[in-house]
Amino acid sequence: MNAELVWSTWRRVLRDDGLVTWITRSDARTADPDGLSVEERAIVTDYAGTPEATNANIGMYRRGLVRNALGALDLVPLTRRLLNMSGRDVDIVAEDFVRSTGYPDDGPNFWRCAAGFVAYLTRLPEFASRAHQDVMAIDDATIALARRLGRSAPPAWPVDAARHAGVAARSEGEAARVRRNPAAVVVSSSCDLTPWIEDPFEFDPSDDLEASSRHWLVYFPGPELAHEYAELSERGARAFDLLGTPRTVDELALEMRDLSRDDVQAVVGSLMELGVLTSGADGLASGNILTMEGCTDRSVQSRIEWAPVP
Repeated sequence: MNAELVWSTWRRVLRDDGLVTWITRSDARTADPDGLSVEERAIVTDYAGTPEATNANIGMYRRGLVRNALGALDLVPLTRRLLNMSGRDVDIVAEDFVRSTGYPDDGPNFWRCAAGFVAYLTRLPEFASRAHQDVMAIDDATIALARRLGRSAPPAWPVDAARHAGVAARSEGEAARVRRNPAAVVVSSSCDLTPWIEDPFEFDPSDDLEASSRHWLVYFPGPELAHEYAELSERGARAFDLLGTPRTVDELALEMRDLSRDDVQAVVGSLMELGVLTSGADGLASGNILTMEGCTDRSVQSRIEWAPVP
């Protein structure tokens, strides 16, 4: 048999429940499996000759996918906590998820796997509440941010931008243009998630949260650091959004007419202290973030910092 064809057929078997049934159950072999060439039928027939061993190998592969899915969800502890406290068997939920996606092997691409898992959970009735949907929207945005950074690192990581913020302000003066750092994103929620964000591993998802519009800054301080949170005021969130285009403080003040220039300066200063704004002086060598998509360091995955920003 052609080795490449055997390999591709085996990969097809791993992802096809119909073929698995045909191979592992003699009573299901009333006809040849559909959609296979003569050569492929010969291969699956050969696998059917050892149904127990073949079934064991398929089971190991699929159980590995379940473990990977649950491990990927550790990247977003808020959603993982919701799942753990849902009353559902987490292994069965993960099995249902990997089955729904056709048993893909994402390998070390844990952020990609987490994206699919969070999207799957948002559709389950156990997580239909407004607060639960808010959590998953934040985690979905966090995952999307991590994956973008995996493809393209920012000019300066927030930890470096924050360290150089004072130098940049002194060197560039009033004419300095700043813009939002691509290592950060703002997500709004309809509930005050503060108690959950402050205690992501122990919060009680059944708690009633205040219905209140909030704005959460999510950012990765550096290529090997876990994401962090800061709560922004409405004006802070608005300034961050407007600074998608580089602006000086004076130019930003013209856009935010309801605030004084001093207030705008204060907002910009607070964001710069976090390193989520960059200026021309922040064109620092930042390295890359090749570990973001496939991060396996559990200490990195589980650490979350939170801080409110006026």
